[in-house]
Amino acid sequence: MDAIKEINQKTNKVFELETAYSISKNSGLPRQTVTDLMTGKSDIKKQNSLQ
Repeated sequence: MDAIKEINQKTNKVFELETAYSISKNSGLPRQTVTDLMTGKSDIKKQNSLQ
């Protein structure tokens, strides 16, 4: 499986179970970044240099 697809599947599962606040608090990512990823405003492919 493509690494990005696997990451997307795992993060989507977390997004279903947790709030943006709790993900932010536990991961150290800014809450707005988490919110943008959850709502689709940002794409994880654009957030890193894996591609």
